Amino acid sequence: MTFTYKQTKIHYTASGKGESVILLHGFLENSSMWKPLQKELSKTHAVYALDLPGHGRTEAIGYIHSMEDYAALVLAFAEDQQLKSFSLIGHSMGGYVALALAELQPEKIKKLILLNSSPLPDSETKQQERNRAITMIQKYPEAFIRMAVKHLFLPKDQKRLSSEIDTAISEAKQCSQQGIINTLKGMRDRKDRTEVLKKMSDKSLILLGKEDKVIDFEKTKYLAKEAGVELKILPGGHMSYIEHPDLLLKTVQEFLVGESLRY
Repeated sequence: MTFTYKQTKIHYTASGKGESVILLHGFLENSSMWKPLQKELSKTHAVYALDLPGHGRTEAIGYIHSMEDYAALVLAFAEDQQLKSFSLIGHSMGGYVALALAELQPEKIKKLILLNSSPLPDSETKQQERNRAITMIQKYPEAFIRMAVKHLFLPKDQKRLSSEIDTAISEAKQCSQQGIINTLKGMRDRKDRTEVLKKMSDKSLILLGKEDKVIDFEKTKYLAKEAGVELKILPGGHMSYIEHPDLLLKTVQEFLVGESLRY
């Protein structure tokens, strides 16, 4: 399915009935990453998963994909679907987008889940890495994608999850070169949204992988405590939805529905 935003067709999937949940993928991912989770959540909720510009089947827009631009798109989508309120689950970059949306219209958000994500901005070192990545994607796009995706998985999981990694690389190749560049710029330039999260603390959950090497685990863990945000630590690294899908599902369901689920 599609809806039109700034003369661009935005692709999305929709399933289920009930209270609305919008799923926001990470960098080099798309709506397909949510298929197993969406299938289960749609038994109790109306679930929507978007291909953000430059990812999946949605074309890039302009010269930079700021987190604010993505957030404005999600709000336009919610309006198009006549959603007065909704919960958000954002993986990695999707969490940055969710927080940008929370800054724009917090009253629309019922619950907010940051999955392997953080409100913190890029460090100066990380910003320099983004700039080098932009140069590399321009020269060696395929090599960049393969390296970037593999980097998201723990070294010890490279063999165990080899099939899943190959699928993730294949999905990442759907991203256009311009889309990747635009999104790297947007992540590089995003601002600190710690204060936004603090204001959403009573309806937010941070899920972190204990061995996550992409997100600053210790800083985010400390920040969650200071902000009074519920924090759950999952085994594994940055790709919790692949590494431990069953545990992730139970944790998400418990938070969204308030059910007492056995682990």
